[in-house]
Order: sequence, then structure tokens, then C-alpha cells
Amino acid sequence: MKRLTLTLLTIAFLSGCSNSLLKTPELPERSKFKIPSWLDFSMPSIDLYKPSIMQGSVLEIEAVEKLQLGMSKNTVMNLIGSPSIHDPFHLYQWDYIHHSIINGEQVIHYRLRLIFDGDTLAEIDKSQLGGLTDNQ
Repeated sequence: MKRLTLTLLTIAFLSGCSNSLLKTPELPERSKFKIPSWLDFSMPSIDLYKPSIMQGSVLEIEAVEKLQLGMSKNTVMNLIGSPSIHDPFHLYQWDYIHHSIINGEQVIHYRLRLIFDGDTLAEIDKSQLGGLTDNQ
């Protein structure tokens, strides 16, 4: 019984290792099956979602133009809102900084710097307001 089992296992092993498997014949080129074009499923293109990112203070150009020297902190805050940054080292300087990326492409960046003398507006720095336009 052991000899018969060993013989069968040897035959099965050797037949599985041989390279004598029958190969399927190649079909002629004209008889290959072709899929109709309306059935040709291809992967759809995928557009990546690029969210709009807005960071900082959103200012309106009309409100910025109404700023005047001598205004109080309360008046400035009512006109354009609170500053983006409260810097403990520059207590009398308010910075309004904005950076946004729209649809992953258009970058808008601007900065408004206001300096106070006590409670009154002493200096307005609009030099970095290039990115602020009417349509924001």
C-alpha cells in the first residue's frame, strides 16, 4: 500500500513538472473577436477637487479707502473688523493679512498695517495691498 501511494505521488509530481502540456492553437488574425466601440469601456478621467482656501482678514477696498488718520481703535474695528494678528510685542500695530488660493490656481495675498498712537490711528501702510481688488 505504501509503495502504491509513493508511486502515484511520484507520477503525479513528475507529470506536473513536465513541459509537455498541450498548447492551444493560435487563431488567425481575421477571426479574433473585437469589441464594438459602443461597448469599449475605458476608465473615466478624474478631476481632482481643489478646494478654495481663504486665510486671514477679508477686506473690502471701499472700507480701506475710508480709513483716516486720527480715527479711534473702535471706529477702525467697526469699519474693517478686528486685525488678523494680535502681536504682544507690537501692541500698537494692527496687521490685516490675507492669503487665499482659489481653485488651486489663483493666489491672492495682501497686507494692511495700521499703527496707533495710544487710541488714535497714526499711520496707515497700504503698500502691500496689491492683491486687494474691487471684486473680492
